[in-house]
Amino acid sequence: MSMVKTVGINKSFGQLKVLKDVSLTVEQKEVVCIIGPSGAGKSTYLRSLNKLEQIDDGQIYIEDKLLFDCKDGVNHVKMPAAERNKSLLEVGMVFQRFNLFPHKTVLENVMLAPVHVRKYPDGEAKQKAKTLIHRVGLADKLDSYPSQLSGGQQQRVAIARALAMEPRIMLFDEPTSALDPELVGEVLTVMKGLANDGMTMLVVTHEMGFAREAADRVVFMCDGSILEIASPSEIFSNPRNDRTRQFLQSVL
Repeated sequence: MSMVKTVGINKSFGQLKVLKDVSLTVEQKEVVCIIGPSGAGKSTYLRSLNKLEQIDDGQIYIEDKLLFDCKDGVNHVKMPAAERNKSLLEVGMVFQRFNLFPHKTVLENVMLAPVHVRKYPDGEAKQKAKTLIHRVGLADKLDSYPSQLSGGQQQRVAIARALAMEPRIMLFDEPTSALDPELVGEVLTVMKGLANDGMTMLVVTHEMGFAREAADRVVFMCDGSILEIASPSEIFSNPRNDRTRQFLQSVL
């Protein structure tokens, strides 16, 4: 069963076409990293998968279920909103910015969505949150507020918060881009742990080392299109596309 599948995704902002016939399938337990220059459409593509961006044309499947079949911005899939939203809850997302509630503690931030969206009892949500906070290495920060944490610690809380919703697919939109260089490693370590545990992950990243080490496949995007998909060893050692080769020479 594929976890995410898109067919012919197109998206424009006014006259600017940011996604051009983007088709990609991510299989269960697969880690796929999307790389490419700024403005390639990578983040827009990721945001389209959980309805943060409305696509103009194309199809989006989550766990083999067709949720969006759009033409000229109109979705022609008729299903109850509750059913569609239930499928979208299987897709967790971690953003560039942490977006934690500043007036709530680490524990409260991680508990919030399971209680209010999943309707978990407070006790169950609290225990699950503690387990996840421990998993990302912050067991001693349960009662801390975001302002008392480093950027890397805040991003690890954001990952725990996404995991608390028990998603089957995790999307990461350049999760280390807002961090000081010395804090990047602690976030990537958590992400590598998730990959090793079999979490299906689609990751937009500028961290080539992570893509080389953790990805099953690497996707190169440029100017709104996918130009190349290959294994890390192939794409980093012998890219077939000239634009891929040019990009990698500039960043490695």
